[in-house]
Amino acid sequence: MPASSSSARPLAAGFAALAAATFVLIVLGALVRAHGAGLACPDWPLCFGRVIPPFDLRVGFEWAHRALAGGVALALGALALAVLRRPAARRAAAAPMAAAALLLVIQIALGALTVWHLLAAWTVTAHLVVGNAFAASLLLVALRLRRGEREAAVPAAAGVRAWVSVSGITLALQLVLGGLVSSRYAGLACPEWPTCNGGAWFPSWSGAVGLHLLHRSNGYALGLVLLAAAFATRHAGGAGRALRLAAALALAQIVVGVLNVRLGLPVEVTGLHSALAAALVLSLAAAGFEAFGGGTPRLLGRAT
Repeated sequence: MPASSSSARPLAAGFAALAAATFVLIVLGALVRAHGAGLACPDWPLCFGRVIPPFDLRVGFEWAHRALAGGVALALGALALAVLRRPAARRAAAAPMAAAALLLVIQIALGALTVWHLLAAWTVTAHLVVGNAFAASLLLVALRLRRGEREAAVPAAAGVRAWVSVSGITLALQLVLGGLVSSRYAGLACPEWPTCNGGAWFPSWSGAVGLHLLHRSNGYALGLVLLAAAFATRHAGGAGRALRLAAALALAQIVVGVLNVRLGLPVEVTGLHSALAAALVLSLAAAGFEAFGGGTPRLLGRAT
């Protein structure tokens, strides 16, 4: 039975739902950070040595984050077993599913290290980047299962693939910079916009100010790259649509980033900033799937 048949559709829907749950998990993680709750549970994997600890607001945020992460891990295990039991589904989605499993293992280890190393900047940043990569891998599994085994992968034109690649690299750099800005508490190192401090645009490229300015500058660059990519790929079908969505999200992200500075990093705006970033990752993952062979199917023939 082909993976594109009705038997694979529930699996595709399951992985799509898991990607959505991971999106929520990423936003919840940002809220944990914004509330200063990263060490509200000072031990790991338990919280104050208990499975269910006494709760206050901060402990509640951190415990809910861990509980949802555990649910995502269990759900991935169940869905992976269901895929492995179906040969056609396994052939269609084995590679991204293996990547998702590996990223999950790394993410769990990073979660523990984040607590054990008392929110060290490298652990917080790596946790953010790997979490977004994990969400993207789940979306790719869902898209592979939806496409099915009997449809050949036909890459888009070289120019479309180049735009997707450049956009992805720029976004990856922005995620790293965003994680460092957050973990090094540089969000208000430039308390003004569009200038940085005292009317100066670029007062320093060192320390927290330099990190903040790098994040700002690369954010502008990402917006310009995605606008150019959306225009250049406007006739490229699914890849073009995904890039147009990414460009719209990037523009919204810039606006929210400005509000974050002007309003002094309110929790709600910080959460929205992280949500838009995670949505950007998923939109570019979809663009990559379309551009590198997932979205222009060619029938290989009907399976019996």
